[in-house]
Amino acid sequence: MAKYGEPIANKGKDKWDLSEFKGRDSVDLLARMIYSEAEGEEYVGKQGVAHVAKNRKADGRFGETYEEVLLAESQFEGMTTKRAREPDLNSQAWEESLSIASNMSKQHNPIGNRLYFLPNKPKSSKAKDILQLGNHWFFNY
Repeated sequence: MAKYGEPIANKGKDKWDLSEFKGRDSVDLLARMIYSEAEGEEYVGKQGVAHVAKNRKADGRFGETYEEVLLAESQFEGMTTKRAREPDLNSQAWEESLSIASNMSKQHNPIGNRLYFLPNKPKSSKAKDILQLGNHWFFNY
């Protein structure tokens, strides 16, 4: 396998066809998701985004592997972007994303058991346990 973060061409036939990511190492996938969803966030914000994926994997309803969780349709929009396919490997944001993904078992969990995040405060009255970290809002239903 090539190094983490190598450029990947979009092979998909639609926005959520993420087949080019299938079979990749979970560290690479997780780092790409963190980077694409939280590139401009502080380290703790990147940890929060990463822990949403970890919490979903532990929950079991979203998939049993990081690949299943991260590539599920309509779940992590950042994975559909050029940022996920071509991260800036020389940036601090990529370095932090890769560090978090490589060391998930040692990462601080700043969001508890929350399973969702949005760039805006959730408007649904069903959203509970709402927590803001940087520009993201973490919550459960």
